[in-house]
Amino acid sequence: MGSFSSETVAFESSDPSAVVRAMQALAARGDGLGWINIGPGLRDDQIDRLPAPTALDRWFSGRGPAVPMATWTPPRGDSGDSQPTVGVAHGAGPKALNRLRDAGLPLPPGWRKVQDHAKHGIVVHPMPGAAHDEVLEWLLAACWALCPIEIEDHWLAEVHRPG
Repeated sequence: MGSFSSETVAFESSDPSAVVRAMQALAARGDGLGWINIGPGLRDDQIDRLPAPTALDRWFSGRGPAVPMATWTPPRGDSGDSQPTVGVAHGAGPKALNRLRDAGLPLPPGWRKVQDHAKHGIVVHPMPGAAHDEVLEWLLAACWALCPIEIEDHWLAEVHRPG
């Protein structure tokens, strides 16, 4: 695998334009390379409220990270049926998509579930042609809904671009 450069972008859901531009740029490459990780920007006091995992938890836990993290990867190829892959790593336990649906956040029409696993998280394919801002909006809402502590509308995106 080649080298990648990384950039951290701080944003709020009311203005995700910098992240949407990064999504557009990675998708326009057409090679499926690069990715964006997105999570809440937590203050120190919020981090202190998270349960500290033990060594046994890391080995034997059937759950993902306490603070949800979304990942977006661009589609491979420029055909109209190519689609990005999105995921949410979380510690909310099994059947997180059911929890999201019950909270009023179902998968949008045309999106396809690939995985919904307690430890490995949610993986879905948005509908081909889904707008980047709509995909990002769903990812942020899913992270917010699956987070075990109160968070604010402050997000960090790590954009990884091929060198």
